[in-house]
Amino acid sequence: MPSLESPSSGHTAGVRRKRLLNGLYIWAIHWLHLVLDLLPAPLRGFLWRPFLGKCGRGVMIDHKVYFKYPWLVELADDISINRGVEFYPGLMQKARICIGSGVRIAPNVRLHAAGHDPDDPLLRDVAADIFVGDHAWLGAASLILPGARIGARAVVAAGAVVTGDVPDGAIVAGVPARIVRMRQARSP
Repeated sequence: MPSLESPSSGHTAGVRRKRLLNGLYIWAIHWLHLVLDLLPAPLRGFLWRPFLGKCGRGVMIDHKVYFKYPWLVELADDISINRGVEFYPGLMQKARICIGSGVRIAPNVRLHAAGHDPDDPLLRDVAADIFVGDHAWLGAASLILPGARIGARAVVAAGAVVTGDVPDGAIVAGVPARIVRMRQARSP
């Protein structure tokens, strides 16, 4: 079992500096969110464009949507992001969150492209890109973890926790998410 002894003082000073900078950044980004939340959805989506890594046409961003590092989030066309959705890309490893066209994201979904290594005594950051394919639907309060790849036309049920790959057209549910069935093809 690895030792859990305290890190050196040089490391501690570096950690304190990073925490201070992160705290200042969080303060600034919260003010940005506060101001943008006061605006109507069409204007809010338009004003997020310069901050996001990519923002396509027809993107609807509801109130109380949170982007921690918006320049690491890429949104294609015709996306609906409901209230309370949170995007957490990975800053240190530049882990992106990429959302395909026609995706519907229900309220209170969380996408975490970064976390910590539980076996590392210092709990160092780990991160991996998250990709959501075209015309997928992320159900209310679902949790999407680092490295998840959700296929085109897939459905993630409410409250599901996605830790890996979801095939195209699959419906997944549970903790961890498992395939319940495949979507039935119907014409519009």
